[in-house]
Amino acid sequence: MEKITPFDIPLLNNEICQYLSCEDLTRCVLVSKVWSAWFSPALWRDLDCRNKKPDTLILTRQRGYIRGVRSVSMECARVIREQLGTLNLQRLEFKKYFRGLDVHRAEIRVLPVLERITTLQHLQISLSLDRDNIYQQWIRTLEALPHLESLCLTCVRFVEGKAIQGILTSCCRFVRLSLEFSDEDDGVQEEDEQEYRDTKAAIGKIPEMRLRELAFLSGINLVEENILQPLLERCPRMEKLDLGWIRHESTLKHLSKTLKENKLPKLRHLTMGGLYDSHFQAAFAEMLPHVECGMQSLVFHNSPTEALTQSLILNSSGSLTNLHFDYPDIGLGTLSKLMAGLPNLQSFNSTIQAYYYTSEAVPVDRHWECVNLKNLRLRLRGYSSSAIGGSRWIGSRQKIYLDYMFSEVAKLTCLQELIIGCDLKNMYLKKHGYLARLADLKQLKVFDLANTSHKTFGKQEALWMIKNWPKLLQVYEPGAPEIFKETLLAKRPLMEIITRRHY
Repeated sequence: MEKITPFDIPLLNNEICQYLSCEDLTRCVLVSKVWSAWFSPALWRDLDCRNKKPDTLILTRQRGYIRGVRSVSMECARVIREQLGTLNLQRLEFKKYFRGLDVHRAEIRVLPVLERITTLQHLQISLSLDRDNIYQQWIRTLEALPHLESLCLTCVRFVEGKAIQGILTSCCRFVRLSLEFSDEDDGVQEEDEQEYRDTKAAIGKIPEMRLRELAFLSGINLVEENILQPLLERCPRMEKLDLGWIRHESTLKHLSKTLKENKLPKLRHLTMGGLYDSHFQAAFAEMLPHVECGMQSLVFHNSPTEALTQSLILNSSGSLTNLHFDYPDIGLGTLSKLMAGLPNLQSFNSTIQAYYYTSEAVPVDRHWECVNLKNLRLRLRGYSSSAIGGSRWIGSRQKIYLDYMFSEVAKLTCLQELIIGCDLKNMYLKKHGYLARLADLKQLKVFDLANTSHKTFGKQEALWMIKNWPKLLQVYEPGAPEIFKETLLAKRPLMEIITRRHY
């Protein structure tokens, strides 16, 4: 009887292969014919064409394995016509391009090819939908793809309202939809404004959409006001909403009204941007009580006001698990309030002010209650590493702030990923160092000191990490000396030491 290995069982094979890098899979494929049969499906499942044209030889030889192609250029129309149309693709992503490139001739040649890829489930594409022939072909393409359920569409030029209405009608069956509109309005005329107002009324009458995830970004006020606002009312199943940049306060008020009327009963993941004005944030704070399921995930591209911070704690303390403040920074006082008032947090990401001259008062006796936090990324701004250990440092406000922050981080015993973005010269074991305070983080798997150069790290710090962090799998240390890396790898050969990371 032939011996069966775990690699002969597809489910186990897939589970194992997801932990292997492309380089690892390549080495496995080269071992033998048997190993090649095991690992080739995982190696060729997703083909990345970034910075290169699709290789026709690879597409021909590996067509049985390829299920996804990423970053393919629309200008490679010949290869697309001859090869991609014959593959059983599930995912296809074209490179994004914007107004500067004129590729409408390639678009009109590529779209009919897409109609033949009937297995397609996810598509990312940029199109010049201001041209009627391309728009009509695009609608035919959407109707010819019965399994398509996820679409990322970028409109590179100003699109008429009726065209957007037609696209939305064709997308009613989709589960995920991302729409990005050009910020070039080409001089919106009065008749365009009237047409968009008519479109707003028409969108309110389209069939209810199956969308669970919607991302919407527009640089034109006319599009946001007349397309996004009525669209929200047609998505009762929506769970995740990404509004990368809000230009109208009325959009927030409309979203709040939609939630209050229970037209978005399942919404619990939200990304918001553009709320620099305090009136915008006040409108957002008023919206939070109407989130029926309770907000679970919030990505915010602005610093929160005091009113918004209090609203988050008051309305989302029992549900919020993921909180991300992208830009700009927040004060340490705000950080302490959020960490103390949101006990269910599992992931937090923000830039923290660490100015030594700040007048902000931080209650150092306020303890963080988010004891189940698993992922923490903090970027410290305004940090000064001069004269560490001197008389000025001992009594400085900055030392008090950092002592408080690291004392609270040290209590997060469920932490699995810790990223600290700052050139902390005293992240070591000797006196005035903060590394030794983190000895109780026994679950830590990823330790990342982003944007740093730790020449103070050495053999002693490596041995300390091995001893105190038994589950550590990945360390990001671009400037650490070789003795630090060699010691880690000698004690834990499977450790991944990254020298460059793209965020």
